[in-house]
Amino acid sequence: MKKKHILPLATLLLITFSALMITSCRSKNSTNNQSKIVFPIDKYESEPTPTNFVGARLLASNKGFKIPESITLDTRNNYIYVSNINGEPDVKDSSGYITRVMLSGEIIDTLPIANLNAPKGMTVAGQTLFIADIDRIVVYNIESQTVTKIYQPEGAEFLNDVASDADNNVYVSDTKAGCVFKISQQGDLQKLFADSLCAGANGICRADAKIAMAAADRIITIDPLNARRRVFAKLHFTPDGLKYHNDSTFIASDFLGNIFAVTQKECRLLVNAREGVNAADFEYLPQQNILIVPTFFNNSIDIYEIGL
Repeated sequence: MKKKHILPLATLLLITFSALMITSCRSKNSTNNQSKIVFPIDKYESEPTPTNFVGARLLASNKGFKIPESITLDTRNNYIYVSNINGEPDVKDSSGYITRVMLSGEIIDTLPIANLNAPKGMTVAGQTLFIADIDRIVVYNIESQTVTKIYQPEGAEFLNDVASDADNNVYVSDTKAGCVFKISQQGDLQKLFADSLCAGANGICRADAKIAMAAADRIITIDPLNARRRVFAKLHFTPDGLKYHNDSTFIASDFLGNIFAVTQKECRLLVNAREGVNAADFEYLPQQNILIVPTFFNNSIDIYEIGL
């Protein structure tokens, strides 16, 4: 009979722990790879870039849209949504629609949402797309491809942009009413703010643990936990779209087509306006410094690489 070799308990525990660590690392890496947004920047040769562009490189300009106003990113599925007003910005004519678009700018299809009027800002929270549509908020389930709810906020006049926080609470700015509405994770709707600080409320975005909003001539930060607000920066222009870069810098557009990097001390021009090319509620991919900009009356989305 051969003598059995028995490993010490400490050795067995070490082997087991190492195996678990390897499995965990493999699993973690796999998850990260699936969720990583990959923009196909290598497919582009830069478009001829006017000399008045500062800190930006025009990669492409894609047509086929009808008054595109807002762009939002679906990180789970690696594509974007573009809202098309396709009419007047404040007229209820049921002519608006949402297109699903590849990150490179090619249109995939149109979402099956009937009777949209003049859709503007949007955000994706979980598997749900929230759409501002003049005086109502349309809720669309991405997985089932159905409209699950329509909110009609009391007093809403011109709902403009939409953002969500880390807990999937949703915030909607109203430019004419000068207020912000909030839809909680549980689906409850309330008017969050309505005062002089919110006058001209427009672009709104998540800013790490806070929410930020462009209003009239300023950028405001909002703490979702206690609703405290403060002015981050005063501006020399009227902001439209707004995105967060880091704790010290936001990116803001004006409707004329200019795009700026804004700190508390200065506004640095990134994209200088071109005639007939507006810049509404754009999307920003910070890992690659990519801006995807709806140009409104120019009926295109422009893609830029910026130097931040």
